[in-house]
Amino acid sequence: MKLQKKDSIKALSCVIPSTVYYLLFTLVPLVMLFWYSVTNYNVLEQTNAFVGFQNYVKIFTQQQYYSSLLTTLIIAVLIMAFGMILGFFLALGLNKVLRGKSFLRVLWYIPALLPMAVMSQFISILLQPLGIANNIVRALGGDAVSWYDSVFWMYFFIVLLITWKGLGSTAVLFMAGLAGVSPEIYEAASIDGATGWRRMVYITLPLMRPMIGFILIMGFIGAFNIFEPVQLISRGAPRGQTEVILYKIYTQGFDNFKLGFASAISVVVFVIVLLLTLLNMLVTDSNILKAEVAGQ
Repeated sequence: MKLQKKDSIKALSCVIPSTVYYLLFTLVPLVMLFWYSVTNYNVLEQTNAFVGFQNYVKIFTQQQYYSSLLTTLIIAVLIMAFGMILGFFLALGLNKVLRGKSFLRVLWYIPALLPMAVMSQFISILLQPLGIANNIVRALGGDAVSWYDSVFWMYFFIVLLITWKGLGSTAVLFMAGLAGVSPEIYEAASIDGATGWRRMVYITLPLMRPMIGFILIMGFIGAFNIFEPVQLISRGAPRGQTEVILYKIYTQGFDNFKLGFASAISVVVFVIVLLLTLLNMLVTDSNILKAEVAGQ
């Protein structure tokens, strides 16, 4: 009996701290977030009245707000397009390297370890009117470029930075997927006369479909966490056309002090990410089930 009590005390001593931490820093803030999202809570105006779903209606009916969702999706599509294509071919290339493969893997993975804020600030310094980028343009005989007034260049540098930073991680995931493809399948295809391009289209890509789906969904989830590049490089310029959803939350909450409206946008992001996470779980479980059936 005493031993059971000691075991119970030990178990409670492990469970209670994590439970309290979860309640204080996850559940309670989440409940407060949902509550504030249906109020007009404003720190400066000292208002905190219940407004129902007015904040949500405003998000989906006023262009300045729902455009940030569209901007996030556009950037996500661009990042996924370039990141997945480059990451896949990088993985193929690294798989064919016989010497120094580990060194090259580490080399390509280093950008993933660098802080996004540091790299964003570095690019911001490059794009200043008297920065290195314009100095190079002048040295080549051109006129200084007003980078921040161009939607194209702001998208270009944001997508370039995020793609470059995540390229190593994407390549590692693709390499893991390629490692799961049996060499016997390639040998059989070679006997049948399949060339390198046909093997990739009809063998590699179909067998990599589960990994491609996983990377795609995780990439879109990551796109809703984009913040530092926009805050430190474009600051939403020009004319708010590069404002992603997290940056909109930041400006509404900490610049305009509309914490109620910022909470409503946060809830929208929470629901979208939750749905993408559930989709990822369903796809992963489906692939595991298919693998088990195939193994039997």
